Amino acid sequence: MKLTFRTLLFLLCGVMLASAVACTGGNEDVTTGADTTEPVEDATEQTTEQVTTEQATTEEVTTEEPDIMIGETLDAAYAADFTVSKVFTSDMVVQRGEKLRVWGWAPESENGKKVSGEFMGMFAEALIENGEWTLQFGAKLSANAELGNTMKIYTDAKTVEFENVLVGDVYMVIGQSNVAYQFAAYLQAASTDKQNYGANMIDETLPIRLHYNTLNEGEANGYPKRGTTEVCPDVVHDRTWERPTNASVGRFTAIGYCFAWNLVQMTEGKVPVGVIEIDGNGQPLGSFLPNAVADELKSDKWNDAQGIYVPEGVNATWARYMYNHYMYPFEKYAMAGLVWYQGESDFQRAHASEFVERFNAFMTYMRSTHNVTNPDFAVYVVEFPTIYDKPAGFNGAWHYMDLGLIRTVVGSIPQTLSNSYVAVSSDLWADDTYFNSLHPDCKFGQGQRLAKLAAAVTGSAGTLESATGPILEKAEFSDNYKTVVLTFTNVGEGLTTSDGGKEVKGFTFMRNAYTINNKKGSTIKAEITAPNQITVTCTASMKNGVVYNGIANNFYGKEINLCNSYGNPAGAFFIAAEE
Repeated sequence: MKLTFRTLLFLLCGVMLASAVACTGGNEDVTTGADTTEPVEDATEQTTEQVTTEQATTEEVTTEEPDIMIGETLDAAYAADFTVSKVFTSDMVVQRGEKLRVWGWAPESENGKKVSGEFMGMFAEALIENGEWTLQFGAKLSANAELGNTMKIYTDAKTVEFENVLVGDVYMVIGQSNVAYQFAAYLQAASTDKQNYGANMIDETLPIRLHYNTLNEGEANGYPKRGTTEVCPDVVHDRTWERPTNASVGRFTAIGYCFAWNLVQMTEGKVPVGVIEIDGNGQPLGSFLPNAVADELKSDKWNDAQGIYVPEGVNATWARYMYNHYMYPFEKYAMAGLVWYQGESDFQRAHASEFVERFNAFMTYMRSTHNVTNPDFAVYVVEFPTIYDKPAGFNGAWHYMDLGLIRTVVGSIPQTLSNSYVAVSSDLWADDTYFNSLHPDCKFGQGQRLAKLAAAVTGSAGTLESATGPILEKAEFSDNYKTVVLTFTNVGEGLTTSDGGKEVKGFTFMRNAYTINNKKGSTIKAEITAPNQITVTCTASMKNGVVYNGIANNFYGKEINLCNSYGNPAGAFFIAAEE
């Protein structure tokens, strides 16, 4: 007979706990992602090291004993069989500062029975209802980069173990082709960033863990039809959490790995980083929206002939499936933030006009599902850098979209979505001879910007002012809409320009609701008039909106020049007069 968890606590704490749960020995299965016939190890051998928590949710034992979070022991029999979601594997990162949830399924015959879990001194139990169960542990853990922490999910008949679980910050990195752009291909193509690379970027000992989910993973396994409302409750492929090896990093999102690598450097490896890649080449926003948001916003249309929902935008083939097939399995996985690099397929005026409303509704939905303690996780949107049209005399394919409008639209998300930030890219790309600046190879610089933002927001390193440029706070239009005073935060010691002058380059206005006047500087003037303010004047009405960095091939230091006292460029934005 093995000792129960409560008996173990009695031995540790000198506290009598009644109603110990009886557990049988022999014929038990221990699994590490798969069943074996190994016996479950005796509970007396389990680790009892102290767990650091921000807030205890149960009564403290004593100051002399380890702070073990005692979950409620349920008065129910153990299930004979259960499975754990494939979201959970060995080598995963779980979110610090959050109440960890672990979930899975069981046959309907197991309803009313229970599953137990232990991790880093915590204990929890859950009843199986309707063939599903979710454990919620009581503590909020601090960062832990040490190997050797094992999570156990068990009954008296079966145990599943996940080894070398790290505690740190988890991020989803989501987007279309600029996220799908793999690290190996990036290294081969990169020109401007090669000096940043070295063998130390791919190092299995780094506390970085990667989970790869791209739109074609799992198709052979027959997941539900794209464009329907059917969701995949579990991961649709056999990828697991992986350490940074040549194989795992090579196929992983370049910007995602550069972000994780830089962030780990900034915290000196003390805060592990887990990155969940979700990418779909060419997919518009509507392909990423969940059913509830798409239904509420009526953002797609049902096609009777095909029997699917079709989104708006370029490559508008299937709606909803990027969420339903790839993101839904992670719906309850806690995270520190989300990186968004998408919008290329929504660049046209009709689609860009709806982008912010739909994106904000999407993020509001996600914030309602992922975290228990800190639901309003940070959102970081990547600014589209300079993109160049095909030069005269160039022979061959040239990849181009006019991303000026969608750049300003995406850059305006922080005006209406709390705890959201722009990773500015306007100064990171300036190669007007490269055929593919639609997919620029400045991913290291973009990843570094993202890392600085995340480190500042989480309090791990640096400050927001040193991580990004001026952030638009409000706009005050004159009665005739020919003058607008723009007020900024995050200015450091004050707004400035890259050339040190007071004249700000890069402003233009909207000729109608979503058409940018692209005559550079011909009718508009902008000047710094206070440490945190710019006054913009125009010979035409700016009621439809004033735009900064809305022309596709604007480059920082030449056609745009606004920055804070740290020299960090301002991001693109669009703001219209309120009615």
